[in-house]
Amino acid sequence: MKNNIITPQYNCNGTFLRQNRSFVCRQGRITRAQLRAIEKYWRSIGINFKLAPLNFTSIFQNNAPVILEIGFGSGSSLVKTAINCPDKNFLGIEVYKSGVGSCLRLAHFSKINNLKIIYHDAIEVIDKMILDHTLSRVQIFFPDPWNKKRHHKRRIIQDLFLRKILKKLNTGGILHIVTDSEEYNFFILNLIKNIDHYTHLSKKRILFEQSKFRLVTKFEKKAKLLGNKIFDLVLQSKK
Repeated sequence: MKNNIITPQYNCNGTFLRQNRSFVCRQGRITRAQLRAIEKYWRSIGINFKLAPLNFTSIFQNNAPVILEIGFGSGSSLVKTAINCPDKNFLGIEVYKSGVGSCLRLAHFSKINNLKIIYHDAIEVIDKMILDHTLSRVQIFFPDPWNKKRHHKRRIIQDLFLRKILKKLNTGGILHIVTDSEEYNFFILNLIKNIDHYTHLSKKRILFEQSKFRLVTKFEKKAKLLGNKIFDLVLQSKK
């Protein structure tokens, strides 16, 4: 498994262009079990980053709808959701190796075959590996809010990002964002106002339908214990 998270970008003069990242990639702690899972299961479940689009039919060996989750953490909720929805295919993206190792281990022992994961920057994967109109759903649960104003440029959810996702969704596809930051919630809503072809669905209408795709995570439980309100933003692409 290669650590190829950052793909250099250059302008026409050959000058390197520095990009703002929505994450700060540190080596961090990784357990022996996570490392062993990467060594044993990456070839069967992992997908290496490449500068070519994915063929989902070939990867999953079926034509089922594809759900993309960006930043799956330990992978626990993603694996459980894949188990609960065997008629859907799941693609997870994560930039932290420890999370990748945990997810691989859980996926293997759960004996599921409708999940693949990529260890890379999500924006580059979307740009280079995802064809337009091939995703039925994109899930981003509790992205880093980068609360300090000077760090807002690091937020993954920006105007350009939302437009990229819109192109990758099928008509009627869903972008589901969850945050416990009220300021980030309003920040996203203000961005959506300026983008055509997104419909903001009311929570009451879609609460039951969305529940099978979003399990309550440890992070969410902790946020609730701290008294933080949870904001569900469910956006649907339209013609």
